[in-house]
Formats: sequence, structure tokens, C-alpha cells
Amino acid sequence: MDSTVLIKRPVEEVFGFVADLTNVPSMDPSVKSVQKTSEGPIGAGSTFRIRQRAPHLGKVREASVRYTAVKPNRKIDLKARVGPSSSTARLTFERADEGTRVRFRGKPNPGGLLKVLAPLSTRQEQHMWDKRLARLKRTLETHQKGH
Repeated sequence: MDSTVLIKRPVEEVFGFVADLTNVPSMDPSVKSVQKTSEGPIGAGSTFRIRQRAPHLGKVREASVRYTAVKPNRKIDLKARVGPSSSTARLTFERADEGTRVRFRGKPNPGGLLKVLAPLSTRQEQHMWDKRLARLKRTLETHQKGH
């Protein structure tokens, strides 16, 4: 999975918003809640619990996310687990002429029955990340400081 978006906001603002996963519901309506489950500031080792409506199934499932490496305003490496499946991903942030280029690259590692459906689930995940990044762009570009 590989998805990129250009957001017309400063890199510090974009990174700060994305790094705090409690902001995810604003860019993914299937996400019902996000809870930070670790102590201290967000960084390597931070963990989150996400409750999300499963695509096509309608039932709510839980995912856990752990940041494995964080370079402020540059990158976030993470590992996510949903049931028997896990995935690793990297989000990178770089200054661009008009603002910040955000790139998501992920590698799913489906477990159980999903192994058979891996090509399908990868396509769905790619589509989902394209939509998430488009919503992130919309959210941050229409968001006014102080509101």
C-alpha cells in the first residue's frame, strides 16, 4: 500500500495532528473511538486502542497500534494488530512548496482466513488510505487556527 497527499499546512501542524491518533475519527468515519493507552508524550512506544466499524461487516472491532519509531516532523513507524492480522506502516512528512507532503506506506500481514483474501484486503486497505489522506487534507486545509 502506498498513498501520498500534499497538504497546504506547515509540517509541524500536520505531523502534530497525525501523530495524535485521537484525531483519526475526523478523517475516518468508520472509526468510533481512539484511546491513548500509554503514559507520557507521544513517541516511540506509544500505544493506542481503536474501535472501528469493520468494512462490509458492520460490527465494531478493536485494533491496537504501537509506534515503533518516531522522528518529530519527519516520520512515524507503527505496528497495528486487528484480530489475527497485523501490519506495519510508515508515515513520512516532508516540506513541499505549498506545505507538507504526507506519504503512507503499509505492509499487511493477514492471518487466518484473511490470508486467502490478502490481495482483496490489500486493495481495500489501499482505497481506505487514499480516502483517509484525502480527508486529512480537507480537515487540515479547512481547519482554522484557534477554532
